[in-house]
Amino acid sequence: MTKRNDLLVEIGTEELPPGELVALAEALTEGLRAALADSQLLACDSKTQSFAAPRRIAARITGVAARQGAQTIVRKGPAVAAAFTQDGSPTGAAHGFARSLGVGVEALERLTTDRGEFLSYRERRPGRGLAVVLADILEGVLQQLPARRRMRWGAGATEFVRPVHWVVALHGARALRIPVLGVVSGRRSRGHRFHAPRALVIAQASAYETLLESEGHVIAGFAERRERIGGQIAQLAATIAAEPLVDNGLIDLVTALVEWPHAVLGSFDAGFLEVPREVLIAAMQGHQKYFPLQQQGRLLPHFITIANIAPQDDEAIRKGNERVLAARFADARFFWDTDRKRSLETYAQGLSQVAFAQRLGSLADKAARLARLARVIAEKLGIDPGQAARAGALCKADLLTGMVGEFPELQGIMGGHYARHDGEPEIVAAAIAEHYRPRFAGDALPDGTLGLTLALADKLDTLVGIFGIGQGPTGDKDPFALRRAAIGVLRLLEALGERHGQDLAIAPLLAATCAQYPSGLLAADTADIVHRFLAERLRNLLEGTLSQDIVAAALAGGVDRITDTIRRARALLAFAQGPAAPALVGAHKRIRNILRQNHEPLDDHEPWNGIEKADRRLAQEIAHREAEVDDRSGHGDYEGALASLGELRPAVDAFFEEVLVMSEDATTRRGRLRLLARLAALCERVGDLSCLKISGDPHE
Repeated sequence: MTKRNDLLVEIGTEELPPGELVALAEALTEGLRAALADSQLLACDSKTQSFAAPRRIAARITGVAARQGAQTIVRKGPAVAAAFTQDGSPTGAAHGFARSLGVGVEALERLTTDRGEFLSYRERRPGRGLAVVLADILEGVLQQLPARRRMRWGAGATEFVRPVHWVVALHGARALRIPVLGVVSGRRSRGHRFHAPRALVIAQASAYETLLESEGHVIAGFAERRERIGGQIAQLAATIAAEPLVDNGLIDLVTALVEWPHAVLGSFDAGFLEVPREVLIAAMQGHQKYFPLQQQGRLLPHFITIANIAPQDDEAIRKGNERVLAARFADARFFWDTDRKRSLETYAQGLSQVAFAQRLGSLADKAARLARLARVIAEKLGIDPGQAARAGALCKADLLTGMVGEFPELQGIMGGHYARHDGEPEIVAAAIAEHYRPRFAGDALPDGTLGLTLALADKLDTLVGIFGIGQGPTGDKDPFALRRAAIGVLRLLEALGERHGQDLAIAPLLAATCAQYPSGLLAADTADIVHRFLAERLRNLLEGTLSQDIVAAALAGGVDRITDTIRRARALLAFAQGPAAPALVGAHKRIRNILRQNHEPLDDHEPWNGIEKADRRLAQEIAHREAEVDDRSGHGDYEGALASLGELRPAVDAFFEEVLVMSEDATTRRGRLRLLARLAALCERVGDLSCLKISGDPHE
C-alpha cells in the first residue's frame, strides 16, 4: 500500500493584491484537493489548510499518496457482429480498432453489455508518482485561480498574479522537483523581506508555519495574523485607556498587507479635532490604514498603525506616520475652512454643470426631481413637505465641495455639516447627511422619518430613471448598482412601516416618481418593470430567511406594501407549523384542482341552499369566517385570520367525506362548485395556501 503523507505547495511571489489574497489561497487549496482526488491520490478523510500572506499563498493537504494505484482501463470497440465475418475472420473494423491501440487483433477481448457484445481492450497502466501527477495538474490549478488581472515578467511568456520567485512542493519530508511558472520547486522558501531575507529550508510539510514564524518572521495563517493584530491593537489602546475604532474591512486589509505585524501608537495635534470626526476617521482609516482611538465616544488625538516590521525602537515609525497624517489633516482642515466660505445653496447652483446620467439630465435636474418627489412622499407620511423639499434641493450640493472631492465616501455626511453651518434646520441637515443610507448590505438606515423619506426618493429616482432609459442590469453587470438601490428601497419601506406605522404602497410611489420626469422620456412600462424588479428582490431577501414555499404563498397575490407582505409571510410560516395546516392546505389544493378542471359557467345568483347537512354547514361556516377573516386581515392580524381559517377544518372534512361535489344534478353540482370557489378565495386572503409544502399533506 502506497504511503500517505502531507502535501505542501507554496507559491512565493512579489506582494499580492490584498483584496484577492484570501480568495487566491482558498482557490489554490480547493483546486489542488479536487485535482488530487480526481487523480485518485487523496484519502477519503483528507483535510486541507490554506495559508495567505502578502508574498505567498500556500496549501497543505493531508492523506496524499506517494503514487497512484495501478489502473485498468477498458476501451470499447466495434460490435462483434461488425468485427468478424461469418467464418470468424476479423473485418476491417476489428483491424482498425486494434491498430488504433497499437496491438494485434489477438489481444482484443469480447465485452458483453446490455446493448450487445463488443470488442474491447483491457489496458493495464502502472500508477504514476505524485511528482509526475503534480507536474500535470499544478499549472492548470494556478491558471484557474480567481485573479482579476495577470501579468508577465522577464523575457518569458509565463503569467501569474504577480511575478513568482520560488515554489515549495513537499510530500512529507520529500522535496518534489517540478517546473512551474518559470521556476523549479523544492524545499526552499523565504522569510520576511527584512527580518529574514535568506532562504529557509523546510524539512517537513507539517512544520511549514512553525518554521516560517520562528525563523522567517512570517505568520503564514491569515486568521492567526488577524487575531494577533486585533490583540495588539486592544493591548496598545488600553495603555492610554482608549477604545479602538475597529473596522472589520480595515483589519482584513491590514492583515493582507503585513507578514509580521507590529502595532505602534501615534499622536496628532489636538487642534485637528475641530475638523468633523467623520473626516478625521476617513483620513486615518481610508487613506492611511490607521486605527482611530476614542474615549467615551469622543475621538482622541491618537491612532494605532500596524507596521510590517518589529524594530528595537518604534520612534522612527511613529514619527514618520505622524508626519504623514499631519499633512493629511492639514489638507482636510483647509477643505473644511474653504468649503464653509460658500453656502450649500451656492454649491447647488453649480450642479447644472454635472451630468447625472445620459438622457437623464444634470445633477441639478435630479435635485429638482428629489425636491418634488420628497414633498409628495412627505405629504403621504404626514411630515413637513417644505422641509422635505428643502432637503431634496440641497442634498447633492456637497458633491462640488473640496472635502467630498478628497473624500468621496463622505458625500451626504459633509452636506449635513455644511447645512448646519448655514443655519438650516437640524432635521433638514440630518436628512441630507443620511440620505445615501443604506449604502451596502447591513448598513444602518436613516434615523429620522425625513431621512427615510429623502433616501427613498433618491433611490426611487435612480431606479426609475435608469430603467426608464433601458439601462437596467443584465446578468452580472449592474453599473448603476440598481440591485443595491432596490434592496435599499425595500429596507426603507419596511422601516417606514415597522418604525413609523406608514406602510406605503409601491405602485403610487413609482407613479409619482415617473411623473417627475419629462413626458415621453421614460419607457411607457417603466413603473411596471421597476415594480417587478422590486418584487423579485423582495423574493430573494425573504428566501434568505424563509423557505421558498412560504415566500411563494405570501407573494402570490403580488407585492405592493412591503411591511404587509413581510407580515403575511411570517403569519404563513406560523400557520404552516400549526395542526390545522395539513388538512386545510390539502383541501385547498384539492379545491383548486376541482375548479381548474371544471369548465361549467357558475352564476352566483343561481338559487341553491344545499341539500345535505354538510353543504349547509360549510356554507354557514364560510359566511361566518369570511367576515372574521376580512376584519382581521384588514387590521393586519394575519395570524388571527389564518387561525380563523383553521376553524373551518371540521366543516371542510365533513363536506368532502359526506358529499359528491360533481353531482349528477346540475344545480347541486354548480352550487357545490360555487361553495368551493368561495372557500378557495377565502383561503387566499392571506396568501396562496396551495403553495405551501406541509408534512402530512397527501397532495405532496
